[in-house]
Amino acid sequence: MSTLFQPARTLMHSSTSSKIPRLFLQLPPTYRSFHASPRTQSLDSVLIATHGVLEGLHSFTGLPWAFTLPLTALAIRTVLIFPLGINSRRAAQKQIDLMPLMNAWQHQFRKQSIQEVGHLGPDATNQFFKYKMKKKKRELYSRYNCGTWKHYLPFLQLPVWMIAVETIRKMCGAHDGLLKWIESLFTSSKANEATATTDLDLGSLLLEPTFATEGALWFPNLLISDPMLILPFMLSGSILLNLTSQGKPKSVFMRRLMNSLKVVALAIIPLTLQMPSAMLVYWTSSSLLAFGQAKMLDVLMPIRKPVVPCKGGQPVRYAGTRERS
Repeated sequence: MSTLFQPARTLMHSSTSSKIPRLFLQLPPTYRSFHASPRTQSLDSVLIATHGVLEGLHSFTGLPWAFTLPLTALAIRTVLIFPLGINSRRAAQKQIDLMPLMNAWQHQFRKQSIQEVGHLGPDATNQFFKYKMKKKKRELYSRYNCGTWKHYLPFLQLPVWMIAVETIRKMCGAHDGLLKWIESLFTSSKANEATATTDLDLGSLLLEPTFATEGALWFPNLLISDPMLILPFMLSGSILLNLTSQGKPKSVFMRRLMNSLKVVALAIIPLTLQMPSAMLVYWTSSSLLAFGQAKMLDVLMPIRKPVVPCKGGQPVRYAGTRERS
């Protein structure tokens, strides 16, 4: 031990300007060297927790995995996703109810814009009018708790879905999925090589051998791809069903986006031909449940047509009167 700290003594005696206590030169027994790219365990912890939920639901119900996976999708969408859809739909209803009030302010702001900046020209007047309307809309939406950002709440289901699919992929023993690829974009190559062994250990820990015997119908083995190639087509059809049920978009951007998503839905068929059946069962079930919950919201919380102002200058015709020739 005296030999180990001999360089430190020499340094302390040789340097008279800096006096470092001996305690700071001794490293604790649990000291770990610093690595430039440490391993983040947050994703693995989430996957292990999700695996525990799947295993718990499977043990509690006693159902085979072919029915436990759709039941898990139903539980996740009911507990986590459906409340977001309700909140988003309620905000849309309030915005529709506020449209008459916004139309009333529109006439007032147009007069103010002409009076205040009308001498600057029509472009400046229109810009000032749009600014006033945007400010008032933000004020009303904030007062009635129906901000535009609530329309994007259903998009929060994407990370939840990705975590569930990644967990099922680990349980199938398949290769690295989308989440691991996204994680690799934010880590260095050395860190990815260092975590390869950890990924293998986690995959062996989450591997579910009972997937091989607890399938159903034409896919008895959930660890392999669908031998009849029916599940990929069912998945593509369920996604197209969700896209076409939303009606025809009004804006050009939304129409192009919907058409692009339809192309992606068709491209899913060849991309998922080799995907394990367990992942396809969960994905298809989640997509069909999303369609069912959207239809339920349309029935229970319909979005009413906005109240539009009457058009002026139109003659009013009463019953029993005839048009003069």
